[in-house]
Amino acid sequence: MINEDKNQLTQPLRQHKIFNNWEVVAEGWYPVMPANRLKRSEVKSLLICGQHLVFFRTESNKLTALDGYCPHMGVDLGIGKVQGENLRCFFHHWEFNQQGDCVKIPCQETIPKKARIKHYPCLEKYGMIWVHPNTENPSPLLEIPKLAQQEVSWQLDRPYFRKCHHHITMVNGIDPQHLKTVHDLNLSMNLSIKEDDSGQIEIDLQGKVPTDNLKDRLMKTILGPEYSYSMNYADGTLAGLTIMKDVKLFGRFDVLPTLHMFFAYRPESRGKTFVQPIYVTKKRRGLVGALTSQALLAMTKLAFKFLQGEDGEVYENIRFNSENLLPIDGPIARYIGYINRLKPSLWSKHDAL
Repeated sequence: MINEDKNQLTQPLRQHKIFNNWEVVAEGWYPVMPANRLKRSEVKSLLICGQHLVFFRTESNKLTALDGYCPHMGVDLGIGKVQGENLRCFFHHWEFNQQGDCVKIPCQETIPKKARIKHYPCLEKYGMIWVHPNTENPSPLLEIPKLAQQEVSWQLDRPYFRKCHHHITMVNGIDPQHLKTVHDLNLSMNLSIKEDDSGQIEIDLQGKVPTDNLKDRLMKTILGPEYSYSMNYADGTLAGLTIMKDVKLFGRFDVLPTLHMFFAYRPESRGKTFVQPIYVTKKRRGLVGALTSQALLAMTKLAFKFLQGEDGEVYENIRFNSENLLPIDGPIARYIGYINRLKPSLWSKHDAL
C-alpha cells in the first residue's frame, strides 16, 4: 500500500487531474535504457509506464518501438527475431515492419486488416533510448537552453528509485524553503517563470548571497554577491538543471563554468519511480577539449552527489499534499498547474481519462 492510501480520514489529500496521479501517464518522452544496451539486429521487450513494449534495431540500425504482443495469439515479441528491417514473431513467424503493420504470414498470402500493432516514436539522445506514447507529432525532447542546437557530451549516472510519484521528486529543485532548512543555504530569491506551447516550462531563481554567517560570507567571497540557477521541465517526465549561472570568481573573474544535468523519470510501478541522472556539457574538439568536457561532467556529478545524499531520505516515506502551500511555494504551485494542463496518453487507465 502506498502512502497516498494512508490517513485518508484525518489528513485528506487534495486530488489532482494529472499531478501525482498514478492512473494517468501524460504524453512526453520517457527514458527506456542506455542506448548501448540494444545492438544492431537485437530485440528486447520491456515494461515502460505499465505498457509492455518491444524495442528493436533493424539491420540498418533504425530504432523501433511497438506494442509488445503479437496480434495473432499474443506471444511476447521480445523473444522474436529481427529479419532485415522487420521483426518476426517467434511462434508463427508473422513479420511486422517499423510501423507495426504485418507484412508477412508464412501460411497464407492474404494479411488480415487487423494484423497490426501500434508503433511509438522513439529516439536516441544523451546516451539513452527514449519512447513517446503519442503515435503522431510528439513534442520535442528537452534541451538545456544554453546548449540548444549544439553537440553535447554526456555521462550517464547509475539510475535510482524513489518511493513516490515522479511529479513529487521533480518539485525538489524549485523549493526555496528547503535550500535553507536542509542545505543551510540562506538565500533570498526572486523568480521568473516562462511557459511555452511545446509542453515545456522554465523557472529561473536569482538572488543576492547574504552574509549572515561564515558559510554565507565564504560563498559570497568565492562566487560573488549574485547567484542564479534554472530548472527546465518538459511534460512532467524530464527536468534540466543549470547551476553556477552568471557567477564570477571572487565576484570579478568570469572563469567559472556553468554546469548542466538532466533527470529523466518514469513510473516503474504504483509507488515507485525510476530516475536516471544525465550530466551534459558542450562537446569540445581535440584532446584538450575532450579532457575539459570530461572534467566538467565530473564536476557536475560531484555537485549532484552533494545535494542527493541529504534530499534522498525525504522521499522514502513522503505523503505529498498541496493543501497548505505558502506564498514562498509559488514555483511549486505554478508547476502543479502546469502538470495538470498536460495531455493524458493512451497508456493512461481508462477510468482516469
